[in-house]
Amino acid sequence: MQLVVVAVSAGLLVAAALVFLLRPSDDGDSGPTSRKSVSGSVQLTLGGIQNANAGAPAQLGDDAATQIMTALGQYVDQGLITPVKTDTPAKDLSGLFDAGTQVAIKGPDKEVLFENGQPERTGDFKPAAEPVIIVALSNDNGEFVLATAGFNYTAEVGVKGGTLKTARNIAVTFAPENGQWKITGYDMS
Repeated sequence: MQLVVVAVSAGLLVAAALVFLLRPSDDGDSGPTSRKSVSGSVQLTLGGIQNANAGAPAQLGDDAATQIMTALGQYVDQGLITPVKTDTPAKDLSGLFDAGTQVAIKGPDKEVLFENGQPERTGDFKPAAEPVIIVALSNDNGEFVLATAGFNYTAEVGVKGGTLKTARNIAVTFAPENGQWKITGYDMS
């Protein structure tokens, strides 16, 4: 009986050693193909619209809300997620912003608004966003002149030495410009 127990134990040890030795290695120095899981995107959802009217009651239209949500989706995907996934700075997103913000978004505010791909991702990437709340302001003629979209964004990124956790409280203000809603202001913390 003891010989059977010893033989089974030895067999299990050999099997465990083979599994250990033959598993793929992830030493952190290999290329992007060996990286851990990447939750590739965040699906922003509209949590609600609050209308503030200077004149008669008005509701922000579906077309305006759709334009705002589309622009926010592009900002989050191309300005916050893609740079982390690719370890490169965000591409030019100036088309989402109005003329008054162009200097700031390319200079002093760039590092606050966009991820820059640093530190380099070596592990899992898990971004998430809470539902977006839009607060829209109409003038005394019932035309909407401003809309602020607010939401919280978080990310956990595996980097050398551990996990980098970021949290952004984002409020982006839009104004209509030539039939398009453009970002005219922002408040990030």
